[in-house]
Amino acid sequence: MEEYNFYEGIPSAAYSADFEVALFNKYQHLYLQSEEGWYTFYAANEKYKSIACCMHVHVSERDAWSPLRSPFGGIECSDEVPPVILFRFLEFIEEKLKEKGVTNLVIKNPPQFYNPRRAALTETLLFNLGYSVIDAELGTIVEIKEEFGKHADLWERRKLRQAREAGFFFRAVPNEMLNDVYFFILACRKQKGYSLSMNLADLRETASRFPDQHILSAVYQEEKMIAASIAIRVHQDVLYNFYSDHDKQYDVYSPIVLLMEGLHNYCMTNRIPLLDLGTSAVNGKPNFGLLDFKLRLGGVPTSKLTFKKDW
Repeated sequence: MEEYNFYEGIPSAAYSADFEVALFNKYQHLYLQSEEGWYTFYAANEKYKSIACCMHVHVSERDAWSPLRSPFGGIECSDEVPPVILFRFLEFIEEKLKEKGVTNLVIKNPPQFYNPRRAALTETLLFNLGYSVIDAELGTIVEIKEEFGKHADLWERRKLRQAREAGFFFRAVPNEMLNDVYFFILACRKQKGYSLSMNLADLRETASRFPDQHILSAVYQEEKMIAASIAIRVHQDVLYNFYSDHDKQYDVYSPIVLLMEGLHNYCMTNRIPLLDLGTSAVNGKPNFGLLDFKLRLGGVPTSKLTFKKDW
């Protein structure tokens, strides 16, 4: 077996990651979540001077999280890393955290569908090490293999046709209109008795640091915005529909279907194979109406698990 060593700290420039780093695990994004309290652990393949595994952990007194404030964090690793190395790396992280006086660790993993092989391996090893699941969310992902109409069921295709006949159209929105899109979606959520998890100031700061990864789009009736989306390219292979909604007075047309077709087409044009429609939950419980809608759009269910271990 090739030689692997485990380290704490920011890797030197001599090492390169043997995997794509997700947006939420980039240092710039970590420091937006918190300017201090971060610890980085990585496993290095010494033969190739590559980083085989990495995890960023935020520590506050006795508590540790990965991530602190983002949709997911957890371990990122090469698909080629031997399972025994990943297992020992998890043990290494735990021992290092114990040395710092930490007594528990929470790990929020990405949706399993992003990388089923990696998820199966990592999550099984977490169970083997005594972690338990404290939150299980149902997500929905559309594989971009063919045109939208071949994914969606008959009812949603009918809504798509009705929206077009009513003169609605999809278009990309420049990042300079982030305020408009955010407040539109917030107003739509308030119509339905909900809110948004992220305030505008934090979203603006994140979008300014990663402008190319934040994709704004909307559906219009003439020049009136009636549905909108804030999507994030979290991986080269994944576009994540972070926030989206439509004006309640247009329920009969379901303009969100036209919006999703637009995002689907964006993925096809930019060769993004996965469109993540997000989780479907209210107050920690499945929102079955929303989940059914996403499945009718051609989505495939996926689990998004959060693990915790106390010691």
